[in-house]
Amino acid sequence: MKWVGVAFVAVAFAGCATAPPAETAAAGGGFSPTSPCEGLARARFPDRTTVITSAVAQQPSRTAGSPFAPPADIPSHCEIFGKLQERQGANGQTYAIKFHVRLPAQWNGRFFFQGGGGSNGVVGDALGNLMGAQPGNALSLGYAVISQDSGHDNATNNDPKLQGIGTFGWDAEARRNYGGASIGPVVRTGKALIAAYYGRGPRFTYYVGGSKGGQEGFMAVQRFPEEFDAVLAGYPGFHLAYAGGVAQMWDAQAFADAARAMDAKTPDGQPLLNKAFTDADLLLVSDAVLKACDGLDGTQDGIVENFRACTTAKVAPALVAVTCSAAKAPACLAPAQVAALRKVMDGARSKDGRILYADWPWDAGIAGRTPQGASQGWRAWKLGPYASEVNSSRAIVLGGGSASAAFTSPPTPVADTPADMTRYALGVDVDANAAKAKVKWGAFNESAVDYMHADATDLSKFTGKGGKLLIYHGVSDPVFSINDTIVWLERVNARAGGRAASFVRLFAVPGMNHGGGGPATDQIEVFSALVAWREKGVAPASLVGRARADTPWPGRTRLLCPYPQQPRRTSGDPEKAESFRCVDVKP
Repeated sequence: MKWVGVAFVAVAFAGCATAPPAETAAAGGGFSPTSPCEGLARARFPDRTTVITSAVAQQPSRTAGSPFAPPADIPSHCEIFGKLQERQGANGQTYAIKFHVRLPAQWNGRFFFQGGGGSNGVVGDALGNLMGAQPGNALSLGYAVISQDSGHDNATNNDPKLQGIGTFGWDAEARRNYGGASIGPVVRTGKALIAAYYGRGPRFTYYVGGSKGGQEGFMAVQRFPEEFDAVLAGYPGFHLAYAGGVAQMWDAQAFADAARAMDAKTPDGQPLLNKAFTDADLLLVSDAVLKACDGLDGTQDGIVENFRACTTAKVAPALVAVTCSAAKAPACLAPAQVAALRKVMDGARSKDGRILYADWPWDAGIAGRTPQGASQGWRAWKLGPYASEVNSSRAIVLGGGSASAAFTSPPTPVADTPADMTRYALGVDVDANAAKAKVKWGAFNESAVDYMHADATDLSKFTGKGGKLLIYHGVSDPVFSINDTIVWLERVNARAGGRAASFVRLFAVPGMNHGGGGPATDQIEVFSALVAWREKGVAPASLVGRARADTPWPGRTRLLCPYPQQPRRTSGDPEKAESFRCVDVKP
């Protein structure tokens, strides 16, 4: 299946090399505010329930930075907080859709909608996370930026007896707002503020988010196509009810079997998933995968580029070679560990063998291999930190609450404690959860699949006006399987008559965990590629990823190709992207 023609290969690297158009006042194309910041509380909004709670002119400053982002400049801007659709909801709690907007004094004429993450419930910083490794933020580039809490507030919509921050799952309207319904009213509110402040609307509107924010990006394309011009969706959870409500429960139960075999228990006697595998055990798995599949792309380099060919049948002999023949020892895996791992990688199944979510690719990032040891990306979701004496995997502490409150109907009461979440996750029937994801419930008579899933294959309302969708996804993502994303993309391509590459492209990042990390060249400038595609017509024929300092190959660059193409080395330094080219590879 040849989606990306050879003509595009000739402009490799163009997506990364092209910076977003500046169009700031300094460049001669800026827009000065026409209304005072404080006066925006009196603006007219499409939703009459909108209330501006704060509008303050802010002077230039600088972010403090974090382990995940360097310090960045913040220009002078108008900062706005507000809410809409405030109401009394389930359990006597007050709900509203809260938003945060920053309007720069020197505007580039563009609007940036910043996606959420996890269970949302926080209004966000509205700085405009550019994703990948692009420096700065959207606000510093002159974009007007909006973020939102998707209709519930973790600080107030929180009942420890009913899933804690997952309490919103008991409210039908909060559920649907979380699923994506909040996007429409929030983007329209943002555009109204922009028009009131600058005297005109945005030329282009972008949606950018990863994980749950990636799911929201899919929702933006599929349910609000008239509002957006281009979307960057990282590692998207577009089948979140199945990934969270079914697959994570399946994984927890499989690894609990391994924990029992290892006699790993919590103080109250529950299986302790954290200790089902040591970090060294996961490195044994990673080594087995590399032994079986590293050479499938023609280069032995610690990266499985041809991950679609790295099947269980290929990996199984390498796993057998490191399976203990007697008692568990540091240099080998117990049979129960291998069985649990294979059960997880094969994907959640019904009792009659049907796939309920997706299977998972075998990849070196299972261990998150770095020179300093195993990182916590894959482990954090599937198992939890090894040292913890309580079950702390995100599959349980986040997945258990979401599965029981938001992804199945009717909700099941579960207290927000590790012990209660563990009992739920290990005791639930995954077949029943898959069925409950389709049960209609509440004031809107909707199921979790109805309000949450974003898997439509007809994107013509979005693409008909020039819309572009750019996706990137780690091959070792432990939360949302890239195999599921590929299946969806192939269906979109079939519906588009083989021409999907003209409006949607997926870039796989071998070794990368959820959003980053792992033995990967995961430092990628993706947003600039999207802007160049939408505004200049420069389709991203390839991207360039750079390896972090804590990988086995600091500074390595590698070509990333739009699926189904893969990089193959031609000549030159194997540590440099320019020594590779994108080629068509049959899955």
